[in-house]
Amino acid sequence: MALIGAVPCMDSEQEALLKFKEGFRGASESFSSWTAEEDCCNWRGVGCDNTTGHVTILDLHGRDPYNILQAHEYSWKPHLESLDLSGNGFSLRAENLSWVYGLSSLKVLDLGGVDPSNAEDWLDAVNMLPSLVKLRLFYCKLSKLPQNLYHVNFTSLKFLDLSFNNFSSTIPNWLFDIGHSLVYLNLSRCQLQGVIADAFGNLASLISLDLSKNGLEGPIPLTLGLFQEQGELNRSSSLRELYLSSNGLNGSLARSLPQFSQLVVLDVAMNCMEDSTKEAHLLKFSSLRVLDLSSNSLALEVSSSWIPPFQLETIGLRSCLLGPKFPQYWLRSQKSFSAIDISNSGIVDVVPDWFWNLSSRIMNMNLSFNELKGNVPDFSSQLQLSQLDLTSNNFWSPLPRFSANSRIPDCWKYGYHLVTLNLANNNLSRQIPNSMGQLIHLKTLQLENNSLSGEVPLSLKTCTDLTVLNLAKNRLLGNVPAWISENLQNLEFLSLSSNSLSGNIPTQLCQLKYLNYLNLSSNNLTGTIPSCVFPGMVSLEVMHYPYMSYPYMAYSDGVKLTFNFREFIRNHRSYYFSNYFSYVLDLSSNNLSGKDSHRSNEPRRIAILEFVKKSSGRTYPTKHR
Repeated sequence: MALIGAVPCMDSEQEALLKFKEGFRGASESFSSWTAEEDCCNWRGVGCDNTTGHVTILDLHGRDPYNILQAHEYSWKPHLESLDLSGNGFSLRAENLSWVYGLSSLKVLDLGGVDPSNAEDWLDAVNMLPSLVKLRLFYCKLSKLPQNLYHVNFTSLKFLDLSFNNFSSTIPNWLFDIGHSLVYLNLSRCQLQGVIADAFGNLASLISLDLSKNGLEGPIPLTLGLFQEQGELNRSSSLRELYLSSNGLNGSLARSLPQFSQLVVLDVAMNCMEDSTKEAHLLKFSSLRVLDLSSNSLALEVSSSWIPPFQLETIGLRSCLLGPKFPQYWLRSQKSFSAIDISNSGIVDVVPDWFWNLSSRIMNMNLSFNELKGNVPDFSSQLQLSQLDLTSNNFWSPLPRFSANSRIPDCWKYGYHLVTLNLANNNLSRQIPNSMGQLIHLKTLQLENNSLSGEVPLSLKTCTDLTVLNLAKNRLLGNVPAWISENLQNLEFLSLSSNSLSGNIPTQLCQLKYLNYLNLSSNNLTGTIPSCVFPGMVSLEVMHYPYMSYPYMAYSDGVKLTFNFREFIRNHRSYYFSNYFSYVLDLSSNNLSGKDSHRSNEPRRIAILEFVKKSSGRTYPTKHR
């Protein structure tokens, strides 16, 4: 936007920008101000130098282009300081990046989501930008990450984001030649391999480092979090955020902790770290706000009276050994956390009353897979709670009450923001409250393996965002609701098995086009099996799981089937759900007729299991019957 009295846009640069606009959809509202009659410095997304009139800023992110960026010699290029073409969803492609050579004044280049996948020269091109301070090439379909540069020219670079690419290589050596300027480095989800090099100690100004979700191995180097000065380690590091989750890092975490005492964020979840973390290792972590040690082989060994020096916003200790006693003093001292995950942490104890009201900011709570006991309280004050998982414990109260005024709660309206509710595998009783229908943003509802009675409440038809509905292994009565297909059209997973449901299977269920898991087994259903093929069940193949001695499958030309899918899930829970889609149809152990009144007397297959690998889209070998 040009200021009053500022020098207007230069005619040659305005004409060049109008030509550049032709590579974008002309009817876009984003370009409504781009007219020949209007000073280009007043155009949306254009910034000019008020003294010279040269175009210095071009922000075209998310403008829905359809063309290919070519190496046009636009007259505004030498003066441009910031170019943002991000967020265009791969509809903007660049055959090469030679066109950036003329951007000699460029300080910010953001091509996030642009497709320069054929531009193998991308690194050489950006290395010719000596003034570059910020480079974002995240999610660009890049596959080549050169390991060396003859000469590193962009030594002013402070911000580098190459995340969400497919490099499949080691961390390149040229990174460590950038030296003292680099402040932010994001290489997450790049399929990086090998080890974390000791040379990270050369990045003396680094504040945030993200190497998460790669295939890195080996220990955390002792130089990480420190920096080298004249061959000696300086312990006053600038590093504040360290993200190393979802790799294969191993070794002792306790050995590495002293070099990280200045951190605000420490995330090493889902690695192979081991050892015990003691309170002495954490005494100097006064700035720590995010701690995630989940899914390693770690134990937290602190005294019962320990009060840590930090106030955490995120507590991630899933699968860390904390029990058998419920954490007392140290956890009670944390008053400001919004997320806590202490699932599968070996706690066999009663949850103290103070815990439920410990933080007014709580949004995500996971206490699953322990042996916790006690009453689940009134959550009416937790207005921001979006995820609650109390699965596989020994709570003995009825469903959590969102109101203290009603014995059978009718005030789930206080859970307006709730997205995931998992109360499976507890001792919950009584009817499912009608007010659950007010959880209009709920996507996952799991109440499996309780003692809930009554019918599936009609009020759930208003939970139109549901993708997972699991009410299996309860005492539910009545029919399989036909309204599910009309109102819960986003369902992918529906299990009503092991109840006392009766009547026919409603043919309307065939309208659930996203459904890939349907389990109505072990009820009192009668009548014929619907003639439709459930649209989400993309295959009629029974799957052999390649890593087990016998297949978990269900197949029959009649009615009675046995299918131990729950045992499979229990034994392979984390691997299965993180790596595979499942397609399951199980109608076994009912009083159904295998013959369809609308078709010939051919036998009907009534249970299906298929595995599809997420990461590659490859289907493992199937066996036809």
